Amino acid sequence: MATLALALALGGCTTDVQQPPSPTAPGADVGTRLDAALPARILDLPFTTSDGRTITLRSFAGRLVAVSDAMTLCQETCPMDTATFVQTDRAEQQAGRGGDEVFLSITVDPRRDVPKQLAAYRRLYAPPPANWLALTGSQSTVDTLWNYLGVYRHRVPEPAGQIVRNWRTGVPLTYDVQHSDEVFFLDRRGHERFVLEGPPYAASQSVPATLQKFLNAQGRANLAAPAATNWTEAQARAVLDWLHTTTG
Repeated sequence: MATLALALALGGCTTDVQQPPSPTAPGADVGTRLDAALPARILDLPFTTSDGRTITLRSFAGRLVAVSDAMTLCQETCPMDTATFVQTDRAEQQAGRGGDEVFLSITVDPRRDVPKQLAAYRRLYAPPPANWLALTGSQSTVDTLWNYLGVYRHRVPEPAGQIVRNWRTGVPLTYDVQHSDEVFFLDRRGHERFVLEGPPYAASQSVPATLQKFLNAQGRANLAAPAATNWTEAQARAVLDWLHTTTG
């Protein structure tokens, strides 16, 4: 009887299991929180991947999407932007979430960022994550996207008397595209949910040697002494943590 009583007592016990708290949205000190559905004219814009495929933002419905404006011939911030973007992707894959997310580097310079140039750029970040895509498109397509999202772009001539060459082809460059730096996060419904603004913090070793050599004086300073306000891989991952819990 004592054994039966003990078994009944144990069977009736309940354990209060503490569930980890759900991540909260990063604050205004990190970036901007919003909830804006992208219109069909943006979701259906046709972009071209580095291997020549045509895709749209709608292609990724049901997955979380991170979008970074980029330029393969940027000498100031893009190599660090891309390095931190790719490091974030790798960390997410190691956490087992790569199949549920996609990272898109979309050019602000479609005239020069043709698929061959984008493919070479991806190879510099070896090995490039499978769910990190580099995209280009027509000037109209690219302008429509960035105008809608509010990315600043301004084309300026290269300084007189200074010869800058494409790191891939050696062809002299005649212009630069000054642009703002943002990372946009879309949820599974195609809603814009969070924006990181400005350049990131990037460890020097994460930037490919080819692009470190391509940096100008301002770019080398940005890499050597990033500002305390620069966004980080940890902050980008915190945004993704939050989105995983808020959009199912």
